[in-house]
This record gives sequence, C-alpha cells and structure tokens, in this order.
Amino acid sequence: MTIVVALLLAARGVAGEPPRRVTLDDPVPWGQQPVDYHAGEPNDAVARLNARLSSGEVALEFAEPHGYLPALLRELDVPVASQLLVFSKTALNPALVGPRRPRAVYFSDEVAVGWVPGAAALEVMALDPVRGAVFYTLTQSARERADAPRLLKREQRCLACHAGNSSLNVPGWLVRSFVTDDTGEPISGYSRVTHATAFEKRMGGWYVTGTHGRMSHQGNVFGDESLRRLRDDPSAFGNAQSLPATIDGSAYLSPHSDLVAHLVFQHQMHGLNLLIRAGQEARLGLKSDVEDLLVRYLQFADEPPLTDPVRGTADYRKAFEARGFRDAAGRSLRRLDLRDRLFEHRLSYLIDSTAFDGLPDEVRERLYRRLYDVLVAEVPPPPFDDLPVDERAEIIDIVAATKRSLPEFWKPLGACVSEACRMELHDLPFTQAIVVRNGF
Repeated sequence: MTIVVALLLAARGVAGEPPRRVTLDDPVPWGQQPVDYHAGEPNDAVARLNARLSSGEVALEFAEPHGYLPALLRELDVPVASQLLVFSKTALNPALVGPRRPRAVYFSDEVAVGWVPGAAALEVMALDPVRGAVFYTLTQSARERADAPRLLKREQRCLACHAGNSSLNVPGWLVRSFVTDDTGEPISGYSRVTHATAFEKRMGGWYVTGTHGRMSHQGNVFGDESLRRLRDDPSAFGNAQSLPATIDGSAYLSPHSDLVAHLVFQHQMHGLNLLIRAGQEARLGLKSDVEDLLVRYLQFADEPPLTDPVRGTADYRKAFEARGFRDAAGRSLRRLDLRDRLFEHRLSYLIDSTAFDGLPDEVRERLYRRLYDVLVAEVPPPPFDDLPVDERAEIIDIVAATKRSLPEFWKPLGACVSEACRMELHDLPFTQAIVVRNGF
C-alpha cells in the first residue's frame, strides 16, 4: 500500500519536479491521469474497426466452422501464417484448451487474436500507444449473430494476468513457456519469454513446426512419458514438420505453428511491453532503468546466438518481411537472418511501431540519441562492441531512408556506394567514415 500511495503522489506531482525513481517491480498507476487506462475511447486498431462497423462501412461475415475469425483477421490485417498453437491452460478458456484442442493465436505488429474451436468468443488484444494493451472479445454465439452491427466488446478481466510482473506491471502482452501434464496444466517453466531466453527454455506448452538442427526446445511436450523422453533425448520432439496426428489440423485455419513466427512473437511482445512501460513512466513522473533496457533490447544486446539455422513450415517469413518500409536498395529492418541470429540487422523493427512513435517526445528523442551514438561510435561500448562497421552503417542508412520525423542529428551514410569507397572507409575510424560518406 505504501508503494502504491507513493507512486500515485509521484504521478500527481508538480510540473517540473524530477521524476521519482522506481524499479520495474514497482506498479505503475496506469489508472490515473494522464494515462487513465479505463477512461475514454482507446486509440487502437480494434477501436478503429468498431467505428467502421458502427458506421456500416464494413461488416464481419460469419462462416462455419471458424465463425468471425477469418473476417476479423482480414479486417485487422493479421496474417493467417502467423498462427501459433498453445495447449497450456494459461488463457481465458482453460477448460476448453489442452493438447488435443490447442488455442490458436494470430498476431501482427500491434494486434493479437485468440481462438479456440467451440469457444463462445474470440479474444483480441490491440495496442494503444498510451494505455498499452487493450482487450476485447467478439461473441460467436448464434443468438448474438442476429445483432447488427457486430461490435467487439472491451474487457477488463484480462488485466488480472496481463498487468502484472510478467508484463512489467503495465497492461501488456504475455509470452510464457510451461512444461505441462497430459491435460495441459502447467508443471514448471517461465512466465516471461523474450528473445534473450535460452532457446532450450522456450516454447513449453506450445506446438512448434519447423527445423532448428541440433538445438532443442520445450515445445510439443506434455505428460510424464514425454518428459522422460525429453530428458533422455532433448531433440526428441524437435524439428517437427507437421502437427501431431492427435490434433485435427483441419479445424484450424493453418496446419502449422511456425517456428519463425514463434521467434518473432517472443521478440516483439516483450519489446512492446518495454515501450509501453517507458511511455507510461514518463507520463506519470516516474523513472526506472527501462530506457537502458530498451536500448539493449532494441539492439539485441542479450540475444543468444542460434547455433544452427532455423526454418519454419508456413509462409510466415514471407508475410512478415513483406510488411514495413524499405530503402532504395530494398533493405529493411524486418529482414530475417535465421542462421546465427534472428534478424539480419541488429536494430529492431519496433522503432517503426505505434508504441515507439507514440512515446512522449523527450523519451523518443533520448532513445534515438542513444541508439545513434552506439551506431556511430568508433568502438561501440560493451555490450554493443560486436556490431561491425558495415552493419552499423547499413542500419543508419535504412532508418534514415524509411523512418519519418527523425531528429536532425540522424544523418544517412548512403552517399558512399562504390566498392572502392567502401574499402577506403574500412581504413578510417567510423566517425571519419561518416564525414567521407556524407561529403563533408
């Protein structure tokens, strides 16, 4: 109670006061102004869809056996190839979910949709740049289908899980990894999975289709017999090309739970939580080390290397890379590597997200400055000292060409395009190379 009162006082502090120091374990009073999670209309993709539904501009088509799911994914621009199947009983419908009937999760940059065969409602999360994750349901019942227009209803009960320590104490996303029993009840695992989590500790309670060589994970495993096999052979349930025969794949929109989609999902969701936390702290007069963590996270400082290449079984990679912006050379921060790391360039595409663009100006400016200072340093400080010159130069050029409203100090280096010029730059300190490339 003392901590909560102190944070409320900090949030209501006099303008000009220095921010109050907190830790990421401290709660954020996101129910207070100027955040005020519960008041007013959210600014997110679902709220915008509801407005279009109310006006009659669009209507959601219901079609068996998936109900509104295909239409909702189309209207929210969420790719079917992003489908992930989770069988641990850690969601809104634990009685329905299990190894024989997993929950399907579909996601894009700022929306996630959950669906279980036979469930009375679809579950949707959408990103509001100030509030964080906002939760909705869309009923699938026959009685409700007669109503027009069909709107998504905002939900509050999801906050019981989605605004705790695992989501950095702000309304956010959860990615977990739990080994389960035969019914899907969690036995042990991890409540927060990110791109920094060791590969062998990920995907517990999820089905995974895709190849990953000699690396192992905890996906596709449930029950005592599976756990014994996993202990004897960590790769026993890996490199799966298809879902197990115990699942009716035709009941879902896709017969995949793509490994590459899993890896992007794990990176994205914690990154969004960090961005939400940074924005809410600044608005509420608080300050933790979240900006330090964001700089590390956006530049993949703590990402363990992939010791073998990975490949999915769906076309998720193609769908993911096709989104976003490219420079004149066709380069993008969304280009995946999948050989020894997740992305080709070690600056996250999340700098193009609504969450990043919606940060208070002073926070966004500080993050840009800190990211740029790492990229242009003659020798970047640890833990960024393994970023080679060419990669840093490409990142600077891509951001300069694709990102709107960049601060004045972010200068492109792309004037130097010839091989001779690039070879010459290798012999110069990076700061001198910037001068040469820009013709100063």
